[in-house]
Amino acid sequence: MALIVAPAAFGSGCATEGDEDDDGPVWSDGKADSQTSLFYRTIVSTAQFESLALKDGGVVIQGPSMKFVIDRRKPSSPKIYFQNANYKESGRTPESARYHYYFSEAVLPDFAEDLESFNAHTYDVQDKRYVAGTIQTYRTDANATPSYGIQLYPEDVAKDGAIVTAVTVVKGAFKIPSVKMMFVATGPQQTLTATNKAKLTTLGVGNTTIDAVLGALKFLPLNLGEAWGYLRIFPANPDDLTPLDIAVLDELPLDLAVVGGVITKAYQDASSHVNLKSKERGTPDMVLRDAGPSNATLKPFANKPVHLIVKSDGFKLEATTDAIIQAKFKERTNKPWTPVAYVPETRLFSFAEMCPSKPADCITAQKKFGSKAANLGFLQHKAVLGRTTDANTPSQRAGYDLAPAGLGIPVTYYHDFIAYAPNATLRTKLSALIAAEKTGTLSPAQRSTMSAEVRAEFYKAQFPPATLAAIKGKVGTSLVGVDRLKVRSSANAEDLPNFDGAGLHDSFSARVSNTDNAGNTCQVVAGTAGVDTKLEVEPKTVQCAVKGVWASLWNKRAIEERSFARLDHATVGMGIAIVAKYDVESPEIANSVLVTRVMNNETLYGYSFSSQLGENLVTNPTPGTYSENVIAGFIGNGAAPTFTVTRYALPVAGQPKLTHRVLPDAQMVQMLDLTKAVETAYCKAKVGYYANSCDQVTVDPSKPTALDLEVKVLQNGHLVFKQVREFAGH
Repeated sequence: MALIVAPAAFGSGCATEGDEDDDGPVWSDGKADSQTSLFYRTIVSTAQFESLALKDGGVVIQGPSMKFVIDRRKPSSPKIYFQNANYKESGRTPESARYHYYFSEAVLPDFAEDLESFNAHTYDVQDKRYVAGTIQTYRTDANATPSYGIQLYPEDVAKDGAIVTAVTVVKGAFKIPSVKMMFVATGPQQTLTATNKAKLTTLGVGNTTIDAVLGALKFLPLNLGEAWGYLRIFPANPDDLTPLDIAVLDELPLDLAVVGGVITKAYQDASSHVNLKSKERGTPDMVLRDAGPSNATLKPFANKPVHLIVKSDGFKLEATTDAIIQAKFKERTNKPWTPVAYVPETRLFSFAEMCPSKPADCITAQKKFGSKAANLGFLQHKAVLGRTTDANTPSQRAGYDLAPAGLGIPVTYYHDFIAYAPNATLRTKLSALIAAEKTGTLSPAQRSTMSAEVRAEFYKAQFPPATLAAIKGKVGTSLVGVDRLKVRSSANAEDLPNFDGAGLHDSFSARVSNTDNAGNTCQVVAGTAGVDTKLEVEPKTVQCAVKGVWASLWNKRAIEERSFARLDHATVGMGIAIVAKYDVESPEIANSVLVTRVMNNETLYGYSFSSQLGENLVTNPTPGTYSENVIAGFIGNGAAPTFTVTRYALPVAGQPKLTHRVLPDAQMVQMLDLTKAVETAYCKAKVGYYANSCDQVTVDPSKPTALDLEVKVLQNGHLVFKQVREFAGH
């Protein structure tokens, strides 16, 4: 809502357009030309609102959204200006049609504020010189009449009289007959006393919060788009789904096959793997709270060919044909297989050794070790989070290491293992799987069987003795005195343009002190630690954990995702990151996923936080649970942030959701500040990550990519930044 970057970063806006008269430009529904004026002083019809509004704005994708500014320099006669988000100059949308500050600069007479003074007199005070807000449409279901929410920026400190004053002006100029309007608090500080609530009631305006609004929505679009496929309502076995299916799911699956589109009854976290994968694939994804076999819209199309369209303000299902489904799938996948490159490396490196000179060297090392391992090296560099022994680093100031120590095993070791002479059966079965997969004719059951056979060969294949000895030796010198390990995947088929590979592969626990079986054979079994997605190797040795991670490159879900993206299976390989178990020094009490943009929105300024208690996963939650969603908003890099809860966490299935945040303010502020430091450092290290000054990267919602970080929270208050990767989704 607010512009929080330096004017030089985005241009100077457009020429001043003063009041044509006291009422401003006059709208005519008969003309309905959204290009006529940058602003209007009144909104008189739904046609006008929809013509001028941003189509997919708001805290979540819900429907049209319109910015407004109230000029209160003369408090006795405030004037409101509604922004035309579709205004064009020379065929392009100017900054004045996007941001409050430039809009004010363009349309308010005698406007002489700079950005800093505008923010100070708009958001940080009760007696405001300007009010900057948004009218956001909401629908409780796809067919409902929209409600119009009057919203202020989450950072705005407005409460009580300041809110009533602003709402009074908006209501007076918003003249659409018989509409339902409500004030929607987007920040926890935006509160009203009983007296002021009554004043809103007198105005005919309701009062609610963003958390309450989202809880009431039946339809929630998460990734817009369209798909052609067979509608499978609550399939008995989600593993049987194919890219030709549109899945309607009761709960979020722990693993979901590649599908053409997703409808879930359960609320999805913006950071869930279902949503992230949908964004990565460019396939539609939505929540429909009353989805199921008896839903009147879905039921007639069960197991039939359909065309699904997901828009910000609703969805549409219509009949199609088998031939059209096949044709659309071929359009999507009829392209050459793309090889995945890696740079051979024969040495093992601790994270501290990966980029001793500059952080950019760790970005280069992604081609050798995979991005997960190399990015852990990046986090440890003294220009990023550093170590406690590095002066003036975040870790030194925190008094503990914010990123885990460990080592990386290069992708070359994976290929050497495959090529080792005694492993002929593994090579034969792997070659057969790759050849069969590239024909495009494998059924889900056939793929599942062949991939399981390949993984079984990994578990009993033999390690080159010198390679295993080198890995164990490097573990001993990189993690001195550590017995309990986490062996994590770091494939070269991850974090590629338009393919992040999140959640495709497995990680395993191991103990240095454990002994291998006599024949060095291993097996993978279901975990018993309470998180259903966790697998374990037996025995829990370094050798078995490494083989288990390598084998996970050939999980059914990983194969399907690579095939859908047309990544050449013959060229993929697996690097590995080995770290100490995160709870060695203190038990884990929570985990968080942070994305350095507001998910599902390109107009709000801040980051997205998703947090959950205990070891329950944010990305793949235990069925019946969901994590907390928070917008961490901040106006500029030096301003105090606010944390707007859009959903409280449900940690235990069948139990009530929380009524408070998972983490306290101090810890949230610490995580936010550290994440901003990481993104700024990554911007400086990665050529092409961001085109403008890296000093502005944290506060630009229009940046093409963002970062996705995972953080463990320990009982002793320590944070462990366990992962950072690029994320191209929005």
